[in-house]
Formats: sequence, structure tokens, C-alpha cells
Amino acid sequence: MKIIQLIYALGSGGAEKFVVNLSNELSEEGHDVTVCTILTDKNPLYSFFKKGLNPNIKFHSCQLEPGFSLKKTKTVADFILSEKPDIVHCHLNVIPYIYKLAFFHKEIRFIHTIHNIAEHASGGKFQRHINKFFYKTRRIIPITISKICQQSFEHSYHLNDIARIDNGCPIPEKTSRFNDVKKEIDSYRSDNNTKVFLHVARYDPQKNQTLLIDAFNILNKENMNFTLLCIGRDFDSNEGVKLQKKASYNIHFLGAKDNVGDYLHNADAFCLSSTFEGLPISLIEAMACGVTPICTAVGGIPDVVTDGETGYLCPTLSVNDYVNCIHRYLQNPLSKATIESAFRNSFSMEKCANKYLDIYTQQ
Repeated sequence: MKIIQLIYALGSGGAEKFVVNLSNELSEEGHDVTVCTILTDKNPLYSFFKKGLNPNIKFHSCQLEPGFSLKKTKTVADFILSEKPDIVHCHLNVIPYIYKLAFFHKEIRFIHTIHNIAEHASGGKFQRHINKFFYKTRRIIPITISKICQQSFEHSYHLNDIARIDNGCPIPEKTSRFNDVKKEIDSYRSDNNTKVFLHVARYDPQKNQTLLIDAFNILNKENMNFTLLCIGRDFDSNEGVKLQKKASYNIHFLGAKDNVGDYLHNADAFCLSSTFEGLPISLIEAMACGVTPICTAVGGIPDVVTDGETGYLCPTLSVNDYVNCIHRYLQNPLSKATIESAFRNSFSMEKCANKYLDIYTQQ
């Protein structure tokens, strides 16, 4: 099967990493896979995960700059038609680039994965009306990634029986830099009993890092023996720098990393304090490594984490509640094997890819 995965770019976000992982899995199963990005790959911010693609996957950048125009849709369409694919699988809000193709070229099956709840993933009201036509007529097949995303999509579009495929990921591998990372993390510890907490996300109001830092500042005042490592871009923005300045000495901001797996394999717990989510790839990767999640109970996170069994969920966006959630983890550490088993049962990349293949081949 000839498949094009279409996305804006391969930057450092979760959807972008998912596209790389899905493409790799489909290629390993024998399919002809091309990853096509709309934005230029000459900008390092737009090509962060490009090197993670398997060598047998074809890559094409349309070399466009940000901003939508009809002329740009022709550039994208010309490439797709030249490839004669069976499937065009769109990610994030790229579908305005393929409206015309989806309307006139029924020989191609168009899939659209919505990586967030509907109100944060579907553009403006006018675009939602156009989307609904294509979804309802099945010229574009929508896929949601969690129960809450599915419910929000059905409510927003007044459509029923929308497919849902939970995100998956491969188990993050240890790289040649693993031992160096272990030494780095050991340098942040006070002693062998220091708990290592990891946060992986760009600096963004959605990720609500102010709550996270405020919570760990309280734990520092309580003399808890911990280090919190924050991995992700944009902490050097004006607001990100302000956050760094208010963080206690045992909170470290490490910037973007292309070897997050090395840090996960050295961590005790994984923290998210988001205000909303679809189904975070970073969370699934943490579970794949047996790391205990400590997260706000928003979006698709409760579909992945069972409170007290495979992680800990904070019921509100209150700092005190998040502190209490961390205390619950400290009082009752969870088995690494249990968390890894929950991942294997539901969120492996192989299972996820096979579910997409079922959608690809439906009549």
C-alpha cells in the first residue's frame, strides 16, 4: 500500500513524533511510506524529528513558509498527485490543503487524525462547516485519539460513530548517550535517595508549567529530596525565563532533547500539569519505560492512567491538590512492571498501526 503522511512539519511536538513512529511501523510492515511536510525543512524548528525516520521512508518537504494560501494548496496537491498514493493520512489542521483533492479524487482515501479536543483542533467556525461536509460525506475519514477527543468531536460536529484509535508509541530506546545522561542526572541528586521527576513538554500555557513549578517549590520548602528535570523548547521565552527564575535550586531546565528515552529510563516519575490534552505521546512513552505518571486528570489522560494503579491523577488544577498527588506517589510507589504491562496491553505502536491499517483498507 502506498501511503503519504501529511503534516505541517516534523518539529518537537507529540503529533510530529507520532507521525514518525507510525510511519516507521508501517514501513517495517512492508508498506511504501512517504512523509510530506508543508513547511520548509530548512528551518531546524520544523525538522527536529526528521532524523528519526527509517532510511527506507521517503521524505518530501513542500518548502513553504507559514501562512495559508490557495497557491500553497496547489504546491501540496501537485506533489500528492504525482505520487499516486492509495492513502493520504493528514495530521493536525492540514486538511484545508487537501479539500479540492478529497472532493475530486475518490481513488485516494483521505484520513484525518485529530490530535486534540475539537475546540482546539478544528480551526474557526467557517472551517468547521467545511470540515463537517467532508467528514459527513466520508470524503475525509476523521479519527480521534482518546475518549474525550471523540466525545468533543461528536458534540462539536453533531456526528456519531466517529472512529477512535488511541495513540501508541514504540518503547523508547537507550542511545549511545545513556551513560552520559545517567552521570548528568546523578549530578543533580543530593544522594542515592533523591527522587527524579521528569517533565517533557514545550513551554506553553496549555502545559500549565506555573502549577508544576509552584508545586515543586512547596515540596522544596517541605525539604523533600527530589530533582525535577524539565525538557522542552521555549523555556527561553520571556515568560519561560520568568518561570525559571522562580524555580527552586533543584529544578533544572534542560531545553529540547532528541534522546528523551535516556532521561525516561533514569527517571522515577513523569509529571504533566496540563489544562487540556488530547492523548500525550510523552505520557505513553513514560509508561513504556515503567515510569510512574503524575498528571492532571484532563483530556485523554484518564483514558491512559488509572488513579492509584498505573499512576496518579490530580482531580483539579489546584497547586495544593497537585502537591498532595505527589505525596500519594511517595507514600505508595507503583510497580514498574505493572506500568509497563499497561502500556503493552493498550498502547504499543504495533497495535496502533494495525488499527490504522484497518481504517485504510475499509471499503
